[in-house]
Amino acid sequence: MSTMSAETQPHRDEKSPEMGTVARDGLVGVQSPTEDRTGLADLDGIKRNWTLRSLIVIWISAGLMAFVIVLNNQSSSTFTAYAASGFSSAPLVGTIAVVQAVIASACLQPLARFADLYGRLEMFLFCILLTTIGLIMLSSSASLGVYAGAQVFWVFGLEGITLMLQIFAGDSSDLHNRAIMNAIPYAPSFITAWIAGPFAASVLKISWRWGFGIFAILIPIIGIPLALALFHSKRKATKQQKSQGTYKPRNHLTNIKKLDLIGLILFAAGLSLLLVPITLAARTANTWKAGHIIAMIVIGCVCLIAFVVWEIMWAPWPMMSMRLLKSRTVIFGIAASLIDYTALYLLQDYIVSYELVAAQLSTKAATNIAILIPFAAVPGQFASAFLVKYTKRYKWVTVSGYALNLLGLGLSYKYINGHDHLGALVVSQLILGFGEGIINTMQLGMQAAVNQDDMAAVTALSTASIGVGSAIGGAVAGGVWTAILPRRLREYLPSDALADLAEIEGSIEVAAGYPWGSPTRNAINHSYTSTFRLMLLIALILEVFALGSALLIQDLNVKTVDDSREYKGIVIGKTGAIDTLKGKIHVKRDEDAGNGVVPAEQATRET
Repeated sequence: MSTMSAETQPHRDEKSPEMGTVARDGLVGVQSPTEDRTGLADLDGIKRNWTLRSLIVIWISAGLMAFVIVLNNQSSSTFTAYAASGFSSAPLVGTIAVVQAVIASACLQPLARFADLYGRLEMFLFCILLTTIGLIMLSSSASLGVYAGAQVFWVFGLEGITLMLQIFAGDSSDLHNRAIMNAIPYAPSFITAWIAGPFAASVLKISWRWGFGIFAILIPIIGIPLALALFHSKRKATKQQKSQGTYKPRNHLTNIKKLDLIGLILFAAGLSLLLVPITLAARTANTWKAGHIIAMIVIGCVCLIAFVVWEIMWAPWPMMSMRLLKSRTVIFGIAASLIDYTALYLLQDYIVSYELVAAQLSTKAATNIAILIPFAAVPGQFASAFLVKYTKRYKWVTVSGYALNLLGLGLSYKYINGHDHLGALVVSQLILGFGEGIINTMQLGMQAAVNQDDMAAVTALSTASIGVGSAIGGAVAGGVWTAILPRRLREYLPSDALADLAEIEGSIEVAAGYPWGSPTRNAINHSYTSTFRLMLLIALILEVFALGSALLIQDLNVKTVDDSREYKGIVIGKTGAIDTLKGKIHVKRDEDAGNGVVPAEQATRET
């Protein structure tokens, strides 16, 4: 990425308050004197060698990769449920989901640093390798232990590929256009939201193992064009560096130390040991008094405290750069994202259970409602991206997304009351999805508040906060559902049905099997509804705090920040990638009309 000269660094100016705010954060244009920029220097050279054609090839390849990754993500939960059931461990699906989210959160910062130290190509190939290994292990696992171990490789690699696509969006665009480019990796959800279910169903006719095996084949193959395009640009840049005498060999031992593996282990272990017991406690005879539950929580807290102490006092290269955390936008952006996704994932895992039992929906209808959020998020992302592009501001666009989320949750709480509310449920899910799409502009705000050289790190921090929020939300949801639902059933079930309480609680099929309108079914519906409404209330309260955090971020003018930055090579926006394309099209038209060749500069001016 670009380094900023002293002349281009923003400074406080009474006529430009937003740039004064950036300067007060001490982030834009500030670089740690001890930072090794070998990978970033390579990126500067690579971007200088980008051509319009290579940029188009890279983005088409990235779009195909995004489609496969999103489809893998959306269908994997179905395969996981069948895999756990096959290992006679169906109740552990929620625990597996929490561990997945924790791994995803913990790996992002080291991966972002890996990308800066070694390069985008190396990160991409490394993550493709991890993903493929994980998928092969998942498809061939003979026990839950092997399956759980495979999750580490798979999630680590999959999150890395997703992060790489987001980082590439930042590498190849200026801030003015970045929200649009950030939305592209998520665009496949508009299609995959509707085909993931039928795809999973057709694959399950063969085996859940084939559900992972097919992606072990697809992901490496789809990754070849993108890897080749990145390799071509990198090879040209390396040749130029060697000819100019600016090439620097990497110190691999030092780079490994800079990944802060100790911090990674402490963070992942602490978060896992703190959250997993929440999903397990309600299934334990003595709940929170069980020795292994207490031990896990205590060790988890100790690990998280040790992580903070290590990062602040002893880590030579902290996993989370302290200078990033000096920005108000970064701090409150992390808080808003974390709280919002905690609220969202409080409901995500159990809304289908509620719909199948208390709302008496078919499996197809319940699944269609569950995918409304990722479906509606895509138009929300693009609408907000174009708003930011033309208003040059992101704060109030982002805040409106949190406000829509609050409205969606409020409608859900008001109308989910055990009566006919299907229409309200659909509308609330669409509003929630559109709002979730809009708040992705928060990432743009965080990127605008820091130096362009810190773009990968702050992108990883933004994504990690989402992962931590989803892990917390999933864990709390599992704890609330498994603790409250049995109490409600015990309270509302007729005395003659109490003997079947365990079966009713443990199986959606059993609960939905009682005749509609019977006293037992009415009691079950009431229990499901009251439990889900409690989770909705918690989510609603959390979303208020998410909105409050969003209100505290800065409202930087992205065009003004762009003007202070030096972008090297062709990027979409400031250095004229779009204008170059327009110029070439204009030249071609003139040639076809027999008017001769017009210089590209003139063609660009005419467009």
